[in-house]
Amino acid sequence: MPMDFVNSPRVDTLVTESEKKVFELFETMVRTTGQERVQSAIALANLLGNPGEFSFYIDCTEDQRIIRVFHLLRVFRENMTLLIHKTWVDGSENLQQDQLLGDLARFIQEFRDGRIVSAFRSFVGISRQIPSLLFGSLGKANDFLEYAFRIDPKFGLFFWYIAEIDLQLRNIESIPEHRELFELEVLIGTFVISCF
Repeated sequence: MPMDFVNSPRVDTLVTESEKKVFELFETMVRTTGQERVQSAIALANLLGNPGEFSFYIDCTEDQRIIRVFHLLRVFRENMTLLIHKTWVDGSENLQQDQLLGDLARFIQEFRDGRIVSAFRSFVGISRQIPSLLFGSLGKANDFLEYAFRIDPKFGLFFWYIAEIDLQLRNIESIPEHRELFELEVLIGTFVISCF
């Protein structure tokens, strides 16, 4: 469905020509490896998040990268924790809140431990909850993606991105160097959420 949406005539009215590059960059990032994949990821993150900032987490020494990525994960955790707590202010859904907070803690630990495929799965699960956290039942509607694009094209592009990486969980073996890809995709996703 997400790629079907991109190929529909409606997308022309919702995104600019430069924003349409997201779709091409995503495809390039998925099908390539190495430096070409990394450069596509940086260009993609520049369109989805704050331009020019994502390379800070990539173009550095390994020691710097560890520190910078852990900082990014901390900001992501703080933003998500605020969103989760703000959503359930009445305390009526403490079980769901506790579950999502537990998922968030597990994701951070999996990523820090280098369990990238597990962290990727956890990240996708958490990210799929964001529309419901922000919009309640509307976030689960069949036309939510179009709604998100109408609110803000970058917002729509982000949820399109999440839907696309969710599809990868069904086809892991067909993706070249999937661990490398999943790590980049998680970093892009946490970066974009940290920019909101």
